[in-house]
Amino acid sequence: MVGVGRPRLTTRRWAGWVLWLGAALLVACSGPAPAAPSPPPGNATAVAPASPSSASAAAPPATSAATAPPSPPVALKAGLIGSTSDAGIYIALQQGYFKEEGLQVDPEIVPSTSVMMGALAAGQLDVLGPPSAASIFNAAARQVSMRMVADKGSTPSPEWDFVALMVRKDLIDSGQVRDYRDLKGLTATLAGQANAPEIELAKALERGGLTLADVNLTILSFPDMIAGFANQAVDTGMVIEPFVSSIEAQGTAVRWRGVSEFYGNHQVAVLVYGPSLVEERPEVGRRFMVAYLRGVRDYNDAFGPKRQGRDAVIKALATYTPIKDPAAYERMRPAGLNPDGTLAVQSIRDDLAYYERTGSVREAVDLSQVVDTSFQEFALGQLGPYQR
Repeated sequence: MVGVGRPRLTTRRWAGWVLWLGAALLVACSGPAPAAPSPPPGNATAVAPASPSSASAAAPPATSAATAPPSPPVALKAGLIGSTSDAGIYIALQQGYFKEEGLQVDPEIVPSTSVMMGALAAGQLDVLGPPSAASIFNAAARQVSMRMVADKGSTPSPEWDFVALMVRKDLIDSGQVRDYRDLKGLTATLAGQANAPEIELAKALERGGLTLADVNLTILSFPDMIAGFANQAVDTGMVIEPFVSSIEAQGTAVRWRGVSEFYGNHQVAVLVYGPSLVEERPEVGRRFMVAYLRGVRDYNDAFGPKRQGRDAVIKALATYTPIKDPAAYERMRPAGLNPDGTLAVQSIRDDLAYYERTGSVREAVDLSQVVDTSFQEFALGQLGPYQR
């Protein structure tokens, strides 16, 4: 079992996940292109979507209701981290899917999950795309009317596993690290606390009978991890793409174990609706979801075996993220984005249990007040299941 409580940390104060924005510094690095992955599969523990009719499955994408899209368009603000796991939103913007639904979506980069949740509660943001973090469950415990409504980044299979535990190459080459138990005593780095990377590292250590207390933890931004591995200031750490492929290309560390290997399908990030969509304007939330899933499906078409519409999808990502070099997308493993939007509910349940066990979430949280699949199920009924 992972240890309860927190070890002493050597901390550099960075807002972990938002620092994906440093990705622009890395896109010039070279490396081999991964094979095209199959679309992310469904998860056996996820909430089953509504069964669409055969007519809707065969029909072309439609707007979310029989009524005409609102005019003038409804303005929405989306708080994002600026990463490729935001792809569904960026593609829907670029392709005009939100516009077709009568929505004007304004994406904003927000510095941390806790700031996102505060802005959501205050009505300053309508939609979020945060990583899994204790702050989401703490907001729910404070009765903030927010819901996790769809997948926005997961690790369903190695082909879509964009998060990895990296280990310094010299430690692998010398045989010092061969198994999870060999991580004991090493200096490990994370991009933040009480969020997805911490859980992932704890899970990896658990495979070797270890806890977070058995490693020397340091908090670094993802860009700083490049130098950390290069100057041997860190030995191992949880790293995301495009940093995984870039660090491998410089030869200082290797992708040792993917999250899908030691965790399974981790719900790394989620799409969250705030009070304005959950309570006040659910029809707008349904329209947003239809457009979002159309964008997610374009993403799966582009990076999965179909390899369709790839140029348009990469153009959208290059427009809205710091990763401007099209060649960079050939080197990275894409983030898993379920083409039907299905959440890995068991993963969410397990993460909540971890946060409760370690004291990051202290108040009781009813998961039914956090997860709402009705918007995703409605969109699936409109669009039909994804054709793999």
